[in-house]
Amino acid sequence: MPLTMTSSLSLWSILALLVPVGLALLAVGAAQEERAEEVAAASVIALAAAVLAYWLCGFAFQFGGVAFVSGLPGLQSLTAEWSPLDVAWGSGWGLLGLRGFLLSGEAYHPDVYALFLAHLPVVTTVVLGVLLILCQQVKRVVLLAIGCLVAGFIYPLAANWVWGGGWLANLRLTAGLGHGFVDAGGSGLAFLFCALVALSVLAILRPRRQADAGPARLPPVHFPLLMILGCFIAWIGWAGLVLGNPLAAGLIDPAVTTLNLILGAAGAAMAVTAYTWFVTTRPDAMAVGRGVVAGLVAVSSASPFVPSWAAILIGAVGGLLFLFGLYFWEQRVRLDDPSGLVATLGAPGVWGVLSVALFADGRWGAGWNGVGEAAQGVTGLLSRQSPAPTGVGQFQAQLVGLGALLVAGWLLPWLFFKLLLWLREQLRRAKAAHAAADAAAGASTSSGEAPPEEPQPTEAAAHDPEETPAAG
Repeated sequence: MPLTMTSSLSLWSILALLVPVGLALLAVGAAQEERAEEVAAASVIALAAAVLAYWLCGFAFQFGGVAFVSGLPGLQSLTAEWSPLDVAWGSGWGLLGLRGFLLSGEAYHPDVYALFLAHLPVVTTVVLGVLLILCQQVKRVVLLAIGCLVAGFIYPLAANWVWGGGWLANLRLTAGLGHGFVDAGGSGLAFLFCALVALSVLAILRPRRQADAGPARLPPVHFPLLMILGCFIAWIGWAGLVLGNPLAAGLIDPAVTTLNLILGAAGAAMAVTAYTWFVTTRPDAMAVGRGVVAGLVAVSSASPFVPSWAAILIGAVGGLLFLFGLYFWEQRVRLDDPSGLVATLGAPGVWGVLSVALFADGRWGAGWNGVGEAAQGVTGLLSRQSPAPTGVGQFQAQLVGLGALLVAGWLLPWLFFKLLLWLREQLRRAKAAHAAADAAAGASTSSGEAPPEEPQPTEAAAHDPEETPAAG
């Protein structure tokens, strides 16, 4: 069936657009009143930057070689995957797609457009998360540049490795590790990656908050209704974010995935509520709202592959990791992140990637990344239901993928921002040198020195008959 005729995929894609809306409301709810407008404007900038940059080149970098891993007929023209290692090490080491720029030429097909629409909510969510963390630290021009870079190159590069048929997805083929790197809902690729990009920029800027006097307290909530509304909207749309990928259609069960997402969020909400109730004697709107999102982040990768009890446990641990991260970044590092998204997306994202290799029971995901017999799906270390456990290999694949995302998410933005700062410094020095030269010239004139006299014409030249006007 052509991709565009699968109405459920389109519905999931539309539903997934609620996730960035929910995250924006969470950030606006946590912002001070005078900053709320600035945060809201950053959300619009994120959407525009993500759509245009992803259309221009990001989609091609991510899915330019997807025909090698997908049998969908409308995608068979996307057959350009670049790798410097194929000749020496064999196939399966793709790094970057190279076909589908501007969605034109061979990419001018309804199925390609449907794939673009299915992944656009993920791209928008990643860019929005980065800009919401940075919007109060950098100028809007720099925000726009960062948004375009993330949507146009940095995120598509990593996404090609995981979802576009790149080297992380092929770790079973190349290294015999499990089902390759598995990240069905983007716990690492989308959310952890988002936090890493923002942290990389903040590490250069080094914004620090003043240390709080007295014992540590939860950050204030300026618009609690917006935070709770954002939490519910993100909760509703999250299933679309996980199930909207048409390349995974038929490999995972929508009912299992959706229920596990709901249970994971509920587990996180209860864990965070219990903690805040114990510490402050009342539930905290900020903590509960962000905790639900942290639980969703944690359970996203594993939701198609784990039993329901594991989904609750994964979500609850993700919520508690959010609280630990909030204390660490706010009180120990004193990171200036009013949105709280570094704590919400960071540690829960790491836990979500690893939870696949712990709790996946082998019942679901047969054929994921082109791996697996009919009787065995993605299998974790704690599985007892699989006839041929591959949990150790899966755990190794998850560690390799996690390390690759850490390097790409941190190093590439750091290099880009360092380059921007170097260019700005060179421009500042050039302007300073020009101003110093002008000041020196002005000082020599005002010191009383007579300017050099112009040479006077000689007497012969003064009476040259050729230069004398004719009389009469």
